[in-house]
Amino acid sequence: MTAIQKKRRWVQTLSLLLLHSSWGPEVKWLCNPVLSCHSCALAWFACPVGIFIHYSGYHVFPFLAVGVVLLLGVLIGRLLCGWVCPFGFLQDLLYKIPGPKLTLPKWTSNIKYVLLVLTVLLMPFFFGESTLWSFCRYCPASALQVTLPRLIGGGAITLGTAIKLGVTAGVIALVVFSERGFCKVLCPIGALLAPLNLLCFWKVKLPSAACQSCMECDDTCPTDIDPSDRIEEGISPSRALDCVICHQCQPVCPEWKEEHE
Repeated sequence: MTAIQKKRRWVQTLSLLLLHSSWGPEVKWLCNPVLSCHSCALAWFACPVGIFIHYSGYHVFPFLAVGVVLLLGVLIGRLLCGWVCPFGFLQDLLYKIPGPKLTLPKWTSNIKYVLLVLTVLLMPFFFGESTLWSFCRYCPASALQVTLPRLIGGGAITLGTAIKLGVTAGVIALVVFSERGFCKVLCPIGALLAPLNLLCFWKVKLPSAACQSCMECDDTCPTDIDPSDRIEEGISPSRALDCVICHQCQPVCPEWKEEHE
């Protein structure tokens, strides 16, 4: 494990603990653009997906939530996905389970935008926030943080609960076989932040020397964005929509290593 990877693990662990350390007080009028259910008793902040669904259901524009997402997205882009998101951390850990691994077709990365538009915006707008077609009804983070604890506490299993747990089991299987599969294919927060990668201030720095086309960065990229294509053109790989700005492409680059040794 490289120094950057170790640092990222520490930040992810600390983020998980701090974001879920509430002993009663909470700041759920403020959203944090990571996948963490605001209904969790230990959560400090609200989830932007839940806020957007709620406001869409009442036909009210969520100015504060949109402002927070835009501000953080412009400042650091999907760095939140790579370093802060608890569900992203869980995906990184699950992918370490030994077994066959697969690469998903490129087109599947578009599914998350469809889910954002349909299950976060349109369905709640037309059918109300409590619609069975909202993303929260099937959210795997909600299942792990809220549904499972309720069941352990003696809650009843309904059809909706069974469906949510089934979806969660499918997502867990996906991310065991495909690194960051949920981020790439299904995450509506990733869909919200992705376009802001194109203009955010935080960028993965390029090596000063010309790219050798060794493809080491492509092999280590968790979201399969082929960083070498952009590096050869003199463009930061973090300008890709699906880049979670994990910086894993830097320490494997021969030129980058030579510059920092």
